[in-house]
Amino acid sequence: MTLLTAISVFLIFVALLASYRLFVGPTIYDRLISLNVAGLVLTIVFILMSVDTGLGFYVDIAISFVLLNFIGTIGFAKYLEGDDFE
Repeated sequence: MTLLTAISVFLIFVALLASYRLFVGPTIYDRLISLNVAGLVLTIVFILMSVDTGLGFYVDIAISFVLLNFIGTIGFAKYLEGDDFE
C-alpha cells in the first residue's frame, strides 16, 4: 500500500463522516456544507488516483466533478433563498 493509497483511504473515511452529517444534519445548511465537503474530498481522491496511476483522465473527472459540485451548490443556495434563476 503506497502513501497515496493510504491517504485516499483516509479521505474516503472523512467523506463518510461528512455524509453522516448529510443525512442527520439538523438544518438544510449543514447538509449543504457536508455535501460540499464530501464532494471536495472525493475530488482530492480522484487527483491522488491520477498522481498514483499516472493517468490523466482522473484529473478530467475531478475537474468536471468539482464544476458540477459548484454549480449545484449555487443553484441550491439560490433555491433556498427564494430568488428566480435569472
